[in-house]
Amino acid sequence: PPVQSWIDRREVQSEKANLIILFERYIPPILDCLRIRFKKITPITESSMIQMLCYLLEVLLTPENTPPDCPKEWYEIYFVFAAVWAFGGAMFQDQLVDYRVEFSKWWVNDFKTIKFPSQGTVFDYYLDNETKKFVPWTERVPKFEFDPEMPLQAVMVHTAETTRIRFFLDLLMDKTRPVMLVGNAGTGKTVLVGDKFASMDEDYMVTTIPFNNYTTSAMLQAVMEKPLEKKAGRNYGPPGTKKLIYFIDDMNMPEVDTYGTVQPHTLLRQHLDYQHWYDRAKLTLKEVSNVQYVSCMNPTAGSFTINPRLLRHFCVFACSFPGMGALQHIYQSILSGYLATANFSTHVGRTAEKLVTAALSLHQKVAQTFLPTAVKFHYIFNLRDLSNIFQGILFAGTDCLKAPVDLVRLWVHEGSRVYGDKLIDDKDMETFAKMKHEFAKKFFEDMDDEALRAEPLIYCHFAAGIGEPKYLAVPSWPSLSKTLEEALEGYNEVNAVMNLVLFEDALLHVCRINRILESPRGNALLVGVGGSGKQSLTRLAASVSGLEVFQITLRKGYSITDLKADLAGLYMKAGVKNVGTVFLLTDAQVPEEHFLVIVNDLLASGEVPELFPDDEVENIINALRNEVKG
Repeated sequence: PPVQSWIDRREVQSEKANLIILFERYIPPILDCLRIRFKKITPITESSMIQMLCYLLEVLLTPENTPPDCPKEWYEIYFVFAAVWAFGGAMFQDQLVDYRVEFSKWWVNDFKTIKFPSQGTVFDYYLDNETKKFVPWTERVPKFEFDPEMPLQAVMVHTAETTRIRFFLDLLMDKTRPVMLVGNAGTGKTVLVGDKFASMDEDYMVTTIPFNNYTTSAMLQAVMEKPLEKKAGRNYGPPGTKKLIYFIDDMNMPEVDTYGTVQPHTLLRQHLDYQHWYDRAKLTLKEVSNVQYVSCMNPTAGSFTINPRLLRHFCVFACSFPGMGALQHIYQSILSGYLATANFSTHVGRTAEKLVTAALSLHQKVAQTFLPTAVKFHYIFNLRDLSNIFQGILFAGTDCLKAPVDLVRLWVHEGSRVYGDKLIDDKDMETFAKMKHEFAKKFFEDMDDEALRAEPLIYCHFAAGIGEPKYLAVPSWPSLSKTLEEALEGYNEVNAVMNLVLFEDALLHVCRINRILESPRGNALLVGVGGSGKQSLTRLAASVSGLEVFQITLRKGYSITDLKADLAGLYMKAGVKNVGTVFLLTDAQVPEEHFLVIVNDLLASGEVPELFPDDEVENIINALRNEVKG
């Protein structure tokens, strides 16, 4: 029945007839098969898959693509393309089976009328509107330009996977259909959507709503109503003729109450179903128009699934972890781009390709060897760690990398920072130390083994002296300890005196902390027993980088509002006056869990909801206006 009513709304007569035949030919066998065989990344009801098929056909069967007098084969080609993505777009790769490949094999065997190219899966191709032939997505992938100014976490290198999702995002969002991307942490969902928003024109406004465990429907409604203004009567909408997009990140994080409902979801569902919600104070209806949703969720966190009554409105696409080929492509583009812009010697440039391969295989090995357990629950290695390694390599200037050996040593060092510093017991550390040298030997046989293994293997930003940050290798322990002793004396002259004995481990810790502080979006979580010097060493590392340290002072009845007031002051200092600041928070300073929600917002997006009153926001904008112009 939904299909029937949708077909009746199409204008062209010949199209209606064709579609009815196609639906009857394809849909029953597909549904029969899906009931028993393939696993989705998140459970999706049958009616919502059919609805998604209709949405996709709506965007694909335009008068330009299928003119009224076109041959009926064209309809079938578009229908097959839409059906593959509507029914298979949410398939994913389990630990054992790649369901996309399975689905693809089954499809090619069962439906022979429309031929797909024999290589790859049915998901590797898109329909070219001019020739009506299937072309691989790889031809649509835009060329990557390296920009030395961007931090690595924000760099987007397009691959076939991202291009596919972007293609459907563009089509469906033009028709204001809600879209949802589902995938594990670190597959680049948020970056992909952010990239899409950045390329949109002025008519769109975006409101980002990161969900967390404490989001209630009242909080959500307040955030959602902020950008709206009153139109006529009870109608509300974004200002002027603009369109508003709500980007909901981590859709499945809010708490599920005792009866299995999730409050924020019910509000969203009400709006998606009926286009309205109620005013909380006056209990009057508010019709909200010109808004649309884009959302992301991670099926391995939070309340793993969400209510099917809400999910049925969304077109779901699975974001899988990029394959080895794609990763090689991504990091090679970045590394070669960097080595080319900063005119390094050609020998160093030639090692780049090998280095990327080595880094990827080490990453795979680490992720397979060190699995998370109840005690080592933080042994999770994803794309973010890989990016951190390359971020470290990009710190290096020409003085640091003179020969290929230096590049390999730097990579080994970054590996021990990113992976090695997470490991907690001696056994794991030994395993890892062996592993990194094995890999260095395996991929770079021709290099001098002693040069590779020379100790101390530490790179830091103050090896050449404090004040001018350059990422260099530390020549020897004595020189490092001398530099830091001087730094400590300088610190004690200005601030409250710290009596520290800087032995080897302490020196190492300062270098580690300092490396994180110097990197863009670098946040550190230091774990250790009380009195092991976490705070003092952080203060020292911060003064080496020329940053100030800010801490909150607890007192009786210190609440969320006080924390927000403190943070507002911190934002003014760091943002408006441009003073580099380290925000140091210890476990003793978190009296209740709600504090962590705010810290999480601060780390995830940098936006804390309702931090400043509206009149202050004006002042801040005015204070920054000249700098932005300059």
